[in-house]
Amino acid sequence: MEGKPPEAPATESDLRTLRRWVIVAGAWAVAATAVALIALLDTSGDDASERAGSAEQQVADVEKSLDRRIDELEDRIDDLPQSGDVSKLEDRIAKAEEDAASATKDATSADEKVTDLEERLQTLEDAADSGADADSPP
Repeated sequence: MEGKPPEAPATESDLRTLRRWVIVAGAWAVAATAVALIALLDTSGDDASERAGSAEQQVADVEKSLDRRIDELEDRIDDLPQSGDVSKLEDRIAKAEEDAASATKDATSADEKVTDLEERLQTLEDAADSGADADSPP
């Protein structure tokens, strides 16, 4: 290396050329960054629209589910007895209770009559037995 002279320092024109290339490289870097950001935002927009579409689908599914459940509830409500039906049923139950009370009273009366007849029959049997004993010789 002793035979070669040291390289000359950079000249003013070399520095200008270098500065121009640094400016061009910086401009390309800014442009590349802008393109990357645009692509990123555009992709985010697609993702956002996909997410919005997915959310809309979920909302539509929930609406369908709620509509179905509401229809089922309406059908169940329609199948419930109406107030007129309940009133008729209450009247029938009251009539059945009255009939049961009347039947109980009639059964008690019949039981009393049977007891009375049994007593009268016993009296007649006793009288017949005592009359038969009086007619027979000792």
